[in-house]
Amino acid sequence: MGLSRRPALRYAASFFGAICLGFGITYMLYPQTGYSLYGFSSTPSSASEWAIMERIMVLYGAKDVFIAVAIFASTWFGTRKSAGMILIAGGACAGVDGYVVKQEAGTNEWNHWGYGSVMVALGSLMMGLLG
Repeated sequence: MGLSRRPALRYAASFFGAICLGFGITYMLYPQTGYSLYGFSSTPSSASEWAIMERIMVLYGAKDVFIAVAIFASTWFGTRKSAGMILIAGGACAGVDGYVVKQEAGTNEWNHWGYGSVMVALGSLMMGLLG
C-alpha cells in the first residue's frame, strides 16, 4: 500500500479541518478574542476601529469555516487528490497569514507557518507526490 493510501491520512486531514473549524467559529462569534489569537502587535484603539476589525474577523472566520468544510468534504466524500489540493491551498493561506503577521508584528509568523507547512506536507502525501 502506497503512503497516499494510508487510512491515517484521512484522520490527520480531519484534524486540520477541525482546527480550521474551531478557529473560524471563534473568529465569527468572538472577533475580539480571535483578533488576540492572531498574533498582531497592536489592537484597535477606538470603538470605530474595533467595529471595522470585528467585521474583518467575521469575514476571516467565514474563510476558515469554508476551508474546514472543504477539507472534510474532500477527505471523506471526494478523492485523496482533491483532499490533498485543498490541504495544500489551506497551507498556502497559512503561509500568507504568517507573512502578514510577520510584516506587522515582526514575529509570530511561525504560529502560522508551522501548521501550514504540515498541511502542505500532508496534502502532498495524500496526492501521492511524496510516496
